[in-house]
Amino acid sequence: MHNCISRCIFAYQLILTYSNVKDLVKGGYAMNFGKTVSNIRKNKHMSIDEVTNSTITKSSYSRFVEGKTQPSIANFITILNNLHVNFEEFLYIDRGFRPDFLSEMSEKIKKNALLQDLRNLEELNHTFAVYHQQDPQNTVYYHFQCITKLIINFLKGKPLDQKSAQTIHDYLMQCEIWTHYEHTLFNSVIFTFDVSTVQAMEKRIIKNLDNYQLMHEYGNESFRTMIVMLGFYIRKKDLMAAIRIVSKLSNFQLESFMIFEKNLYKLFSGIVFMLSNQENGIENIGVALEVFKLTNCEEYLCGSLTFLKRIAEIYDYHHPKLDEIFAAFS
Repeated sequence: MHNCISRCIFAYQLILTYSNVKDLVKGGYAMNFGKTVSNIRKNKHMSIDEVTNSTITKSSYSRFVEGKTQPSIANFITILNNLHVNFEEFLYIDRGFRPDFLSEMSEKIKKNALLQDLRNLEELNHTFAVYHQQDPQNTVYYHFQCITKLIINFLKGKPLDQKSAQTIHDYLMQCEIWTHYEHTLFNSVIFTFDVSTVQAMEKRIIKNLDNYQLMHEYGNESFRTMIVMLGFYIRKKDLMAAIRIVSKLSNFQLESFMIFEKNLYKLFSGIVFMLSNQENGIENIGVALEVFKLTNCEEYLCGSLTFLKRIAEIYDYHHPKLDEIFAAFS
C-alpha cells in the first residue's frame, strides 16, 4: 500500500512538473534556459554527450544554449534529468537563486502582517493593484490585492472589504485539491471566514495532510495550515474543534528536520492544554517562545505573544506562570 501511494504521488508530481515545462516551452521561456543549462553543465564538469544522452545533436544543443532554438518538452526534461536537477530547482538557479514571485510576495505579506506594518502592507497592496491593472487576466495579482486589502482592514479595525472576502472565499471553495497557492490564500485571510466555512475547508486540508504526508513539501504545508486553523478555533472559543485538530496533528509524523513545524505545534497545542487546565500547557508555551527567541524568529515571537495576550483576554485567563512568560519576553 505504501509503495502504491508513493508511486501515485510521484506520478502526480511528474504530471504537474510536465505541465509546467510545457507551458514554459510553449510560451518561449525555454529560449532563455540554454545559458543556465550550460552553466550547470560546466560547473558540474559534465560533457555535452553526458547531458544530451544522444537525445539531441550537438549542433541543436549549441543553438539551444545560444538562445536560437528550443528543445522539445521531452528532450528538455531529459536534459534536466541528466543534469540531476529537478524543474523547480532549475527555475531557482535560473532566477539567480531567488525565490519565485509567489513565494517572495507571500513571505512579505506574512512578515508585515505579523509585525502589523501597515505602511508596507499598503505599499504591497498598491503594487498588486498596479500589476493587476497592467495584466487584468492574471488572477494572482488580483488575489494578492484582495488579501492585503483584507489584512489592512483587519489591522485597522475597519469593516472587511466584502468583494475581496467573497472573491477569496469563492475561489477556495471551488478547489477540491489545494496546492501551495491555495494554502497561501487561506492562511492569509482565515480571519474573514466563519466557523462553518472553515470546517468545510478543513476537509480539503486534512485530505492534503493524509495524501501528501510522504512528500515533505506538501505535508509540511498542510501541517502549517492546520496550525493556522487551530489558532482560528482557539480564537473563536471552540475548544472542542481545537482539541480535534491537536489530536489529528499529534498523529502526523514530522520529519526530524521540521523543527519549525514542531515548535508551532508545541506552542498552539500548549495553548489548548493551558485552556483545558492541563499542567504542561504553559510550560510548552514557554519552551516554544524560547525557541523562537534563540533562533531569531522575531516576527514569530512578536506575533505569538500578541496572539497569546489576546487569547488571555478573550478567555479571561489568569495564571502567575503566564504572567512570568509575558514579563520574560516583553
